[in-house]
Amino acid sequence: MTLPAVDGGDGVPPQPDWIKFFSRKLDRARAAEYWGVIVRELRAAEKLSVANGHAIIRLVVAYVNFDRSAKEVAKLGPVMKAPRTKVPTYNPWWTTMQNAASAAAAAEKDLCLSPRDRGAGAKVTTRKRKPSAATAYLRPVAE
Repeated sequence: MTLPAVDGGDGVPPQPDWIKFFSRKLDRARAAEYWGVIVRELRAAEKLSVANGHAIIRLVVAYVNFDRSAKEVAKLGPVMKAPRTKVPTYNPWWTTMQNAASAAAAAEKDLCLSPRDRGAGAKVTTRKRKPSAATAYLRPVAE
């Protein structure tokens, strides 16, 4: 009888399938890159835990949405004329960009990623278990 391995046992949350979040290939590639950067930062700060997986996903989604919105704002400008009235109005991408920036800042604060908040969060400690008699019994025998 073999048991399947469960991802995340070493304290690293499993990377999600980005196709569930993004339809564009470029967005999925950026998301995977951001995921790696964030996980490495949290590991270096000793704050990485499987429980942080969902917060990391929220942060990555905010980063990718910000990048996409910023690109459109750079192309069209922050103010544009309304289609029917021709009155100057904020570009909808500007609003999306601002919302993504706020979401990213909140997620960074939750994860203690910014240099200012880095000292606020407690480090994740990994406990070593005491070996028991059952551990010695269940240990694989070298062949």
